[in-house]
Amino acid sequence: MRRRIAGVLVILGLAVGLTGAAFSGRVGAQAPDVLVVGRGFEVLSLDPHKGGSDLNIFDTLVARDADWQHNPGLALSWQTLDPTTWELKLRRGVRFHNGEPFNAHVVKFSFERGLDPKTKWARAGLLRLIKAITIVDEYTVRFATQRPWPQFVPTMAMFGWVVPPRYLEKNGDDALLRRPVGTGPYRFVRWVKDDRLELEANDDYWGGRPKIRRVVVRTIPNNATRLAELLSGSVHLIELIPPELYGPIQRSPRTRLVQARSAGVLMILLNLNNIAPNRPLADRRVRLALNHAVDRRALIASIMHNVGAPVATFCTEVMRGCDMSIAPFPYDVERARTLLREAGYPDGFDMTISTTSGTYPGDRDLTLAVADQLSAVGVRARPVVTEFGVFLRALVERKLPSDAAFARYTDFLGYAGDIGFRAYHPQGYGSQWFPGNREFQQLLETAEVIFDEARLRDLLRRAQLLFRQEAPGMPLITAPYVYGLHRNLEWRPRPDLTLPLGTAYWRQ
Repeated sequence: MRRRIAGVLVILGLAVGLTGAAFSGRVGAQAPDVLVVGRGFEVLSLDPHKGGSDLNIFDTLVARDADWQHNPGLALSWQTLDPTTWELKLRRGVRFHNGEPFNAHVVKFSFERGLDPKTKWARAGLLRLIKAITIVDEYTVRFATQRPWPQFVPTMAMFGWVVPPRYLEKNGDDALLRRPVGTGPYRFVRWVKDDRLELEANDDYWGGRPKIRRVVVRTIPNNATRLAELLSGSVHLIELIPPELYGPIQRSPRTRLVQARSAGVLMILLNLNNIAPNRPLADRRVRLALNHAVDRRALIASIMHNVGAPVATFCTEVMRGCDMSIAPFPYDVERARTLLREAGYPDGFDMTISTTSGTYPGDRDLTLAVADQLSAVGVRARPVVTEFGVFLRALVERKLPSDAAFARYTDFLGYAGDIGFRAYHPQGYGSQWFPGNREFQQLLETAEVIFDEARLRDLLRRAQLLFRQEAPGMPLITAPYVYGLHRNLEWRPRPDLTLPLGTAYWRQ
């Protein structure tokens, strides 16, 4: 890998050019007017209800900052009128990039469009609790919900997109796919598929014009090429970079690493769905042994280049309700061997672990390292690399054939129960992993409807302790959300994997 990166650096050091005359990416003595981002994947859609989620072109009702605090966005304020009714006061004077006004009618249209089955929005299920939307006046709207919904505000921050009804009525429902029009800090200029997305600052943005005039988001799938372009100055920001690229970025005088507070957990899911009683993983002592056999700090040092922290359950410190007093499983090989002997497996056993390769930073290498550590206690774990689409489909359909699976879960709501519910509750896509513990399920279900903070934390703590006791999975470490930046670029990433650039600026 190092040799390949070095070769690309030599070639690009001689040959790489600017990103185009209109969008030059070089950083000179004066603060430039452009920011060039190198992304490892193609922009598939620019319509927020059809697979897109660009916080630069569009806005959500609630704003969120890098510390995961919720602030006024297109909604200036919000309150509960009763446990199942939320009222929002909307910002006045906001217009879409085409001049269309924003108001309560826009909000009602936007959410009804997103929830319409004909739209086929993959995230619509996250808004399934919305029962009705009522316009009180031009700048007041009420949401009636199916049940109490304490996570309404963070859901509005992540998925509360608004779109222009008149524009869509005039140009067709697919218009945002071709030329998106939002209320965000940047206006759409051009999208060249498989190449780049170009944006320009919205001078009339309600939050103030962005300090950087133009943005180019380039598609650069190859990690080594993205690194080389960052080091050469042709690209100013690359996201979610793999651990092996940290060193070159840290050593270069032109660049620096920036890490978001992690809202993600890397874990080994254990397949407990319809498991035969005589299978090793059906025994809690075996599951505890697997957890004690893993040296999480060694994984961080050897694979993740000292980025990350051990995880005790299914949450991280950034999530509301995560009890950080619960310690991760201690690395204890002798304890693991004793538990295996007590369970009737003194010579260990065979198992398979599904994993992806290159989908998440360190996915394959971490799985191989965990398998190697398990071999020290006699467990013969065989990693099975699976294409991500196949892996995800099998996971969602609860048909993954392996005994275990490496996965990354990201919390989008800033709430400790989010990953617990999605990964380990039957109503999430995780009943393959912890199907039989009704007490655990009820704790998470009750936490979903509780507004009282003290009671919420108590419920989530009990769920985390039960998870620790039963060990339905192997929580490993926090997921690394690491970005490479030009040294003069000031920007703070958010824990939710979004890429809002409206607050970025060049330091003189």
